[in-house]
Amino acid sequence: MDNELRDLHKRMEEVHGRVDVLFKTAKIPTMLMSEYKNKVDQYENMFDTVETMKKMVETDEAVAQLVVQQKEILNKRIKCELELARKAQSCI
Repeated sequence: MDNELRDLHKRMEEVHGRVDVLFKTAKIPTMLMSEYKNKVDQYENMFDTVETMKKMVETDEAVAQLVVQQKEILNKRIKCELELARKAQSCI
């Protein structure tokens, strides 16, 4: 994993940790809780799929393009989780 990707992944884990605590401790409506779980699963699956693809490609250029995709996935996941946290806080 390149340094920028590793740092972004660490940031995502920090954001996820805080958001996850909110969703586990607050009384969140069932529909919003389901949306949160589904989104987290989707982003994890996307990231893992691209990670698998990186192991299958043969050129450094292809790996670099896949790393860019992973960075985009992580950035979108961070934004998504923060938005869901805002929605959850408005329900409390």
